[in-house]
Amino acid sequence: MFAFLLAAVLAQAPVAPGEPGTPPDAGVPEASPEVPISALPPATHELFRRIEGRVAQVRIIERRSGTRSSIGSAFFVSAAGHAVTNYHVVSDVVIHPEDYTAELVLRGGGEPVPVRLVDVDVVHDLAVIQMATPVADFFALEDREPPQGARLFAMGNPRDLGTTIVEGTYNGLIQDALYERLHFSGAINPGMSGGPTLTGEGRVVGVNVATMGNQVGFLVPVRFARDLLARALQAKEPDAQALLDTVRAQLMDNQQRLTERLLEAPLPRHTLGSYRVPGRWSPFLKCWGDTPHDPEVPYTVTNYQCSSEEDIYVSSNHRTGVVAFLHQYATSQKLGALRFSALYSALFSQDPDAVEATRQDVTNYRCKSEFVDVDGLPVRAALCLRAYRKFPGLYDVVLRAATLNAGTSGVDTSLTLAGFTAENGRRIARRYLEALSWTK
Repeated sequence: MFAFLLAAVLAQAPVAPGEPGTPPDAGVPEASPEVPISALPPATHELFRRIEGRVAQVRIIERRSGTRSSIGSAFFVSAAGHAVTNYHVVSDVVIHPEDYTAELVLRGGGEPVPVRLVDVDVVHDLAVIQMATPVADFFALEDREPPQGARLFAMGNPRDLGTTIVEGTYNGLIQDALYERLHFSGAINPGMSGGPTLTGEGRVVGVNVATMGNQVGFLVPVRFARDLLARALQAKEPDAQALLDTVRAQLMDNQQRLTERLLEAPLPRHTLGSYRVPGRWSPFLKCWGDTPHDPEVPYTVTNYQCSSEEDIYVSSNHRTGVVAFLHQYATSQKLGALRFSALYSALFSQDPDAVEATRQDVTNYRCKSEFVDVDGLPVRAALCLRAYRKFPGLYDVVLRAATLNAGTSGVDTSLTLAGFTAENGRRIARRYLEALSWTK
């Protein structure tokens, strides 16, 4: 789901003292005067000293080898040892509990402490874990939004380097996002996922979740962590199946909300050559167009695509919660009808970009193809579904449809829905097909 920055450290070998022809201090930089801690901005060092014990490193342990498979961060939110982290940090424990377990490394070192997984929010990428022993220092989660441009501090354990604090700027909610995220202008690096981002007063405003690099970071709003914690404090100790059932129920609720949101909204039509096709159906869809130009190719294909650009992380190999579609308008004045028909068949036979999943996650696609009449427009359509193995009742749904006009132009379109029920997938696909027409 997300791009991470890679850092490299360059080392230079020092010049050995006393080499022939080398002055004693050659190659040795003059020492810089040490900056006293009192000269640092008060909010930064005082904040770090005051709350560093509330942040810990999460380690996911592969049971057979007894070694780490991944790391992340967490922060304590109750005296009983509850801590918040990202779902994606502990997803292996949810999906493959027979192979993985989790532990915390507390500030100051010492032996890792085993933790249990209490509850998850897969849609907002959150989880609550708990130690068996109480803690003296923890965050109280308040839902108070800071002003735009406020200075914030992200904490975590980047690249296993120890607890780190990073300064950045609060930029509010990302506009027109499918899943709510806060925009944080600061360096969130691998290993900081699940750590807190807070104000100078120590108030948590979000949970570190992802980065696009170049000081573009993303946070889960703290209100979702507060809601999950309220549930976790009342929860009984879940078994492995209960956690999977929780994930399934949350994915079911999410796809129902998406279905209702799409079907309640009018589907605008976009002109593409001599056709009208589905346009930007909802504000959370980002749309792009392109026509590659190659003078040696005797046809043109104009692409128009819209995508939610966000997904839900189920495991390292499985993403869901996606809405996307692609139109390809092909036309040629040089190809004859037969050659254009062959080109068009090749376009239709191409597989659309699949949502990430493996054979352990989903079945093969099963498709039903037929010719349908859409308000006088003849359309060849194929509806394909593949089932989720661990979450019964959920499917990835792909609609492919194509229509030709007098053998010289045509539109090929595909709709991809990840993590929907079969019925809701068919309802959305039907509405989508109804938006196809010739231009008047």
